[in-house]
Amino acid sequence: MSADYRSWEEREATAEKTRAEAARIAAEAEAARTSSAQAAEAGAAKTATDLLAEQVKQAGLKKKLDAVTESAKDEKAELKARRREASADNGTAFKYIVNVAVVLGLLAALPAQLSYFLTLHKEGEKNPGTAWLLGPIPFFLELLAWVGVLGTRWAHRKGLPRWPFWILTAALASVAGYINLAHGTDEYGIVAGVALAATSVIGPVLAEVRDFLEGRAAADTRSLEQRAAAKAVAKKKAREQRALEKVHAAEDERRKKLFKQEFAEYERIIVAHPTGAISREAAWQQAWDNIHLLPLATTAETLAGREEARAAINAVLSGVDRTPESEAVDRLLAEIFRPDGGDSGPSHKPTEGGPKGGAGGGSRARRPADPKRPGALGGIGNRPSGRAPRTDAVEPLRSEDIEAAKKLRDAVPADQFSTPAVAKLLGRSKVYARRVRDAVQPDATQEQK
Repeated sequence: MSADYRSWEEREATAEKTRAEAARIAAEAEAARTSSAQAAEAGAAKTATDLLAEQVKQAGLKKKLDAVTESAKDEKAELKARRREASADNGTAFKYIVNVAVVLGLLAALPAQLSYFLTLHKEGEKNPGTAWLLGPIPFFLELLAWVGVLGTRWAHRKGLPRWPFWILTAALASVAGYINLAHGTDEYGIVAGVALAATSVIGPVLAEVRDFLEGRAAADTRSLEQRAAAKAVAKKKAREQRALEKVHAAEDERRKKLFKQEFAEYERIIVAHPTGAISREAAWQQAWDNIHLLPLATTAETLAGREEARAAINAVLSGVDRTPESEAVDRLLAEIFRPDGGDSGPSHKPTEGGPKGGAGGGSRARRPADPKRPGALGGIGNRPSGRAPRTDAVEPLRSEDIEAAKKLRDAVPADQFSTPAVAKLLGRSKVYARRVRDAVQPDATQEQK
């Protein structure tokens, strides 16, 4: 048997080994392919992620760029608005239009005047030529008006009066305007004459107005809103001042009608003081004090009337042995206890003749009035109040007081011999004085009864 002979088992083992090696190589190749696919997928995913991140980044940058662009547009619009506001506040458009009007006026006035002066000639002159010697006159006349305008501007800068230059501008512009009016009317009619005159006059006048407004604007640095607010406040104050003046005028009219003497003194005080040194109220109070020596609205007559009223009240109360204090107590009790005696109160019981058991919806019959029964105050003032009687009502009368009262009775008329007179003579209360008066003149007491 040859040396390369192998048994079936050996050949099978070799084949198995070969198959295993082939399977391993195939598995490694598959693993390599899988890894390559995964790597490719990972690379693709990373690429997509990077692309998405780049897109997000670009979107953010675009958003910021849009914001910057919008902000730049807003700033540009705001700058334009500020420029327009500054231009309107400075009157730039007005000044520009004035300059244009001045230039157009000169362009219209100078040729008209040149055509007028250059065609002038001596009377009776044959074949007259161009009057070149009169050529500078139109320039001279137009410049004269501007001399006044520039003089006004210089005077304003130096703080000098401007009205002399205004007069100069008006006079010089009027000369050029009159020449254009006469020449234009003769050549083209009244309408053209007036228009040519306006070209020489309106330009300097507009320049003067522009300089005047510039001067006022330089002196007032407030904004448009501030000026509007100040104007509104000034109008409100003016309305309030006018209303107050109307009230003061009506008040003075009533005072002058009712208090002539006091009003004359009031006007004297107002005139005697410097303007604004004394108020209306203080002046009126001082005038009243100078005339009456009493508080406002009080005179000697009103004071006497009050004293007479007080004396009459005391006389009435002393006649019934009453005092102002007891009268005040009675009034307080009258307010507490109603005139119906409290019949409608919850503690009031129905009369025996009423329905039993509260029939009739709970209504209660009113008790019949008793004429002998005391009134709502329970006879206060007609029955003792529980206080001790007054001393001057029960003390013995002094003989010297009676003698003094007799002398007073004999010295004065009968109608003047009264309780107040006796009280004043004796210096005692009116209760005691009434007793003395009744003792001295009992017939008067009988008459009063």
